[in-house]
Amino acid sequence: MLERIDDQAPRATADPGPAAGAPAPTLLVIDDDTVHRMIIGRVAARAGYTATEAASYEEAVALLRGNAYTLITLDLTLGQHGGAEVLHVIAAMDLKTPIVIVSSSNETIRRETAAMANLLSLNVCRALAKPVDLGELRRILLDVRQRSAIGLMPAGWSA
Repeated sequence: MLERIDDQAPRATADPGPAAGAPAPTLLVIDDDTVHRMIIGRVAARAGYTATEAASYEEAVALLRGNAYTLITLDLTLGQHGGAEVLHVIAAMDLKTPIVIVSSSNETIRRETAAMANLLSLNVCRALAKPVDLGELRRILLDVRQRSAIGLMPAGWSA
C-alpha cells in the first residue's frame, strides 16, 4: 500500500491491523522445523496475526483442543507423525478452520493430501511448497484476515 503526503514521494505503509478493539486474528503454525516456524510467525505478525507455534503432533493436538484459530499452517512431516494425522484430528474435532499446507513434500503429495483433507470436509485453502514464497503466504494471510473480519471464510481454494 502506498501513501502520499503532500508533494513528497510515495512511501510504503504497513497493512492496517484489526479494527480498534477487535482481537487480532490467530494463526497456529504446525512445523517441526524451528526456522520455518519462526519465518511463518514473522510473516503472520506483519500481516496482523498473533501466531502460536507447535513443534510436534502432540503439541499441535493439545493446542487445537484448547484454542480456536483463524488459520492453521501445517507441515506434512512432523517427526514420527505426519501432517495427515493432524488433519484427521482436526476432522474428528469438526473444525472448519482454514488450513494452508506448507511442506517440502513433492507437489503430488501436497495435492493428494489437500484433496484427502477436503474429502474429510476440511478447509484446505492452499498447498504451498517449501521454501515458501513469503509474498504468496502474506497474500493468503491477508485474504483470510479480511474474509474473517466480514464473516466469510475461504473454502476449498485451489492448491
